[in-house]
Amino acid sequence: MQGIPVIPLSPAPSDLVLAHTSRPWSTVRAMLGLVGLLFLITNMAPLYLAGLLDADFNGTLGPTNPWMIIGTSLCSIPVLALMAFLRRPKLTHLVRAVPHPQGGTVFKMGVEDVLHSTQPIQAVHHIVHDSAPLEMPSRKALWLLFFGGVAASSICLFPLLIFGFTPLTAVVFVLIVLPAFLIGFSTPVFAWWATLTHYFGLQTSRRLAEWMLIAGMLSTVPAIMINSNISPIIIDALGLSMASETSLGYGLILMVSAPVGEEICKAAAVLALARFIDSPRRGFQIGFTVGLGFALLENMTYILGTFGALEASSISFGFTSILRGIGSIPGHGVWTGISGYAIGCHLTLRRPAPLISLEPRATTQEVKQWMLVDKKTGEVVSASNAPKPPVMIPRWLCSPYEQGLQLPTTPIAGLALAIFGHAMWNGSSWALMVLTDSLHVAVQVFLILGWIVVLIASLWLISRRILASVLLDSRI
Repeated sequence: MQGIPVIPLSPAPSDLVLAHTSRPWSTVRAMLGLVGLLFLITNMAPLYLAGLLDADFNGTLGPTNPWMIIGTSLCSIPVLALMAFLRRPKLTHLVRAVPHPQGGTVFKMGVEDVLHSTQPIQAVHHIVHDSAPLEMPSRKALWLLFFGGVAASSICLFPLLIFGFTPLTAVVFVLIVLPAFLIGFSTPVFAWWATLTHYFGLQTSRRLAEWMLIAGMLSTVPAIMINSNISPIIIDALGLSMASETSLGYGLILMVSAPVGEEICKAAAVLALARFIDSPRRGFQIGFTVGLGFALLENMTYILGTFGALEASSISFGFTSILRGIGSIPGHGVWTGISGYAIGCHLTLRRPAPLISLEPRATTQEVKQWMLVDKKTGEVVSASNAPKPPVMIPRWLCSPYEQGLQLPTTPIAGLALAIFGHAMWNGSSWALMVLTDSLHVAVQVFLILGWIVVLIASLWLISRRILASVLLDSRI
């Protein structure tokens, strides 16, 4: 092969179309694999900060423990390395050859790559990013899996409440826990993700969509540090107690620390993706997905804790899964979506030109055109250049445009509104718990459950009017 020149890499043509196998569940599997790693990171992060600020976990400043810091750091290195490996850029070496009477039959593409042909051809090659579009499972399938799975799991665990732990109920408990846990904490997040992605009407690559969700999961790390390490020290310095759930110090964690810390961290995650925000609607989409990512990791902790009730797992698992699936999870999405919308308005005014240039800037680029192919039949399922049917937004999800709520258009105002909504949800629930503390437990449970229904209904009504402004906004 001496003397054969190496063909240099070249930018892919703008009209190039890449075919991908249709795999609607691949994103779900990828995110479930990463959530376990991020769960380990979020549980190690408070230990690292505790080694610096409060090594004995008593809520007061000091002492420090360098061994806790070193140990946490060493344990986190392989987890972070594995996560970086799993999220490495996915590149494709694309070789294109066409018959040409004046072409050649041997081409050297690199040091070791050689292309042979039996007829004269012209050959070029490119390095392109994997640009597969975001493809989600059916919304109906995800919602049926969630409600059906929670109901079936609760029914299977119910004999444990009646008979206690016997050899048979213990076996059932062991067999049911893992699938129930996976369904309870993850499927409502993916169901909301698939539902809103369908109605946003924005073309989104799978890799970008996954980074939105991952950014939300990563935002839980500083949020947990604020709630677990920093806020208790501040509350102790103010002379307040956190000894019980009805204490003022505990209430400040719910009403101030959690809303402020979590919404700031989620908004920072949205800003980390600012180069992809080219409109207010895109800002809301990214904000909503970041909120879902935060809820995914938070939900994992709550659902896992329900099985600590042992005999009462049937009640605690079913109640917590449904409550968070229709309340807390979309709440996180909507609150951060408000911040994202405001950030999108701000960025759109500052940078009216497209944020991502379609012109190739290097030999490695993202191909903008794609098509999805059924792996069994080989038929084209969808394509980027295919005409898109108009999206009919259902009335249960979105109010008429004239009933839409005008959202803030500045990041500070958007963040403030998100914090207010979050604080009202947490603070009103805590205040009702304090007011009913002296009542009979049955009355207390009835009032708290009734208030939760009011909160969920209020969130739904407000969200419909918010989405009317976002999804029906002419500024795509």
